[in-house]
Amino acid sequence: MSKKRNSMYLWMMRMMVVVIAAVLCGGASPASAEPVPRIMLAGDSWTGFLLAFRTFKNVLPEYPGLERWIEVGNRTAEMGARVYEMIERNYQQVLTEELTKYPNIDVVVMTLGGNDILRGTVGVDPTDYYREVEFEDCYRYPNGPPWTTPTECMDWLALSVKEKVGILVDHILSVRPDIRVVILSYDYGAREPEGSYTVEDMHLSFVAVQERMRELALERDRVEFVMNFGLMQHTFGIPTGDYPEDGYPPEDIAPGVAPYPCNDPADPECTFWPGGYPQYLSPMASYIDQDIHLTAEGYAHVARRAIGLHIEEWLNYPKALEILPLSNKATYQFQVTFTHPVTGVDVSDFEVYINTKAGMKAMDVVSVEPASGPADVYMVTVDMGSSMEAAQIKVLDDDSILRADTGVALGGPGAGNGLFVYNGTYEFQDIPAATDEDFAGSMQFLYMASQAYEHLLSEYGFSFNPDHFDVNGNFTQDGSLEDPFVIPGNGLLDLYEFMVIDAVLKRPDLDLSATGGLTYQDVRTAWDLNIASVQTALGGVGGLADIILPGIDTVLAGFYTVGDNYSTFLVSTLVMLLDTIEEFPTNTDPSALTPFDISNTEQFLSRFLAFFGDADGDTWRNFQEYAYFARDGMAAYVNATLDPNLTPKTGEGNYVTGDFVRIALMERPYYKSTYQWYRNGVPLANDKDGHITGADSRTLDIAAAELGDAGDYSCVYLGPTKVGGIYPEKTYGPIKVSVREVGPMPVGGLATLSMLILTLSAGGAWVARRKR
Repeated sequence: MSKKRNSMYLWMMRMMVVVIAAVLCGGASPASAEPVPRIMLAGDSWTGFLLAFRTFKNVLPEYPGLERWIEVGNRTAEMGARVYEMIERNYQQVLTEELTKYPNIDVVVMTLGGNDILRGTVGVDPTDYYREVEFEDCYRYPNGPPWTTPTECMDWLALSVKEKVGILVDHILSVRPDIRVVILSYDYGAREPEGSYTVEDMHLSFVAVQERMRELALERDRVEFVMNFGLMQHTFGIPTGDYPEDGYPPEDIAPGVAPYPCNDPADPECTFWPGGYPQYLSPMASYIDQDIHLTAEGYAHVARRAIGLHIEEWLNYPKALEILPLSNKATYQFQVTFTHPVTGVDVSDFEVYINTKAGMKAMDVVSVEPASGPADVYMVTVDMGSSMEAAQIKVLDDDSILRADTGVALGGPGAGNGLFVYNGTYEFQDIPAATDEDFAGSMQFLYMASQAYEHLLSEYGFSFNPDHFDVNGNFTQDGSLEDPFVIPGNGLLDLYEFMVIDAVLKRPDLDLSATGGLTYQDVRTAWDLNIASVQTALGGVGGLADIILPGIDTVLAGFYTVGDNYSTFLVSTLVMLLDTIEEFPTNTDPSALTPFDISNTEQFLSRFLAFFGDADGDTWRNFQEYAYFARDGMAAYVNATLDPNLTPKTGEGNYVTGDFVRIALMERPYYKSTYQWYRNGVPLANDKDGHITGADSRTLDIAAAELGDAGDYSCVYLGPTKVGGIYPEKTYGPIKVSVREVGPMPVGGLATLSMLILTLSAGGAWVARRKR
């Protein structure tokens, strides 16, 4: 492999890992009736997979009363996260935004530190803060200052990780003092040692770091720790027959034999701290890879342990769920809803205030109904006096409000745990599951799932945002393997291209062959071949890729159906790279992907669907229809692309004052071209009043033509093909526009029009008489 090809391979490999991580953290599940987010997942790949498999959503219904709740984390659970990097890019701000956005979050589930151990972290060496030290360094350089043994080195590393995780935990508690945090440990891994250390050395090093996480929890109120080491060995047993490598016992160890994890070494039931057998690897039946990532069933056991130890109790504490202002009159009312029926609610449990120029002003609570309870909905009435300002209300907590059936205080024992200040409603959209042929759903899923990775994807100039996603361009010419990395597009948003396919698949009677365009059967045949090819290449329907990458088959099959060499190159490259990532054994088979062949017009529909294609046979290329109609939205573009009677206009012609004028660039530009429109050689600018818009875009609009708008229009843009290593500047036009003012109708014209009206009226009457 050449140096350039190797560089490209490594770059695309890293990109693919980011893409997979983004999709994995999205998870997918069928919609449920008004789920309420009560748990936030924050941390690295373990929380990422907990979200990907929707572990808590699937497990919570096993516990009476918890089926109403759901987890979130598409911005806070990050595959591959290292704590120090999170802090450097102000991950705390993301935590603040998500905790503020979802006021019903009462539990934060956190896993952190694993990537810092395996890949290195800073702040370990007191003589060199920015020196990155990882686990292997402790064995590779055991005498490297300031430590003298691997154990001492690991202690420095563990303390550094503890300090950084503590920063994030303290930030969470400062944003929401009523919240609770549970830190989950990892379990023993399934990876073979790669250095001068044993399986037991590796596992005990992980345990040492997690013991520091336990210390962190013990040092803080409202923070708990769950030890999981040995959980998979205890649950699944440790078979030896299929694993000839070192790290497995000479004879099978049955499920239930390995010591169950301990949460406290002083616990009399703790037979071995922390649990399991650190000298052995975890069973492969519980891992999706030969590393540290569990199967869906494995994470379900982790979630059940955390729920049983802490989360079930916390979520069964009564809490205020919603505050709705009902009016803004002299008598102001709030509807306050609790998670459970509660008693002991009275006027002293609420604080109402308004914001004035002099500051916050308290208002009097007049009454609370019902007066005695129990109830889960209370009406709080406030005397606003003469004020018409919007009021805000707080639910206070002095342990006087109790859950009716259990007697537990609001938010749990202790004053202040039940504080709730959010007034009004908020929007929550669970990440939707994407199905075959659901292009919009697939793109929306990818976008929502990738939000935790915006900082990484931006390094490649890449975003799954449907308003920006355009990645099927000429990589050879326009892509870049060096910083700044570039994945090029073709100048058409990919969702717009996909929705043309979507529209055709929904119209079995569509036949544009009379004008040389496509037919429903053309697209249906190609789509069926391509989705089957892609799904087989990804490991089959129901395979791991299909489960953890929902919707990716639709997107890739969409590119294949578009059918030009740039779109198909993207698909084949991504499938090939997915097959080479050992950490995610998705059983992909790149050979099952139909090789691109321009002569295979049954499967690759570039003549109709590519940017240079003509879907409806009206002689206008798709990129030209896009230039003219996309300004009016996706539906306008799709309709025009599939209707030979809807065609772009050059904009040249004669207009009267008040007419709408659109002039679009009908030549193909570089996909990231800049644009500048001119009239008679003078550059145009967008008007604040909207008279001229798009002066710096592909499409120039004049809302209502004026006499001064007449002239020769031209656009300076960058061409799509490099010349001498640069994109050449080109000029489109001139487009000649004339504008005349609408004047009063001449006298002769009025007389002629009058005679015409009389003649038509007489004819109409004669016809009416004949009919009688």
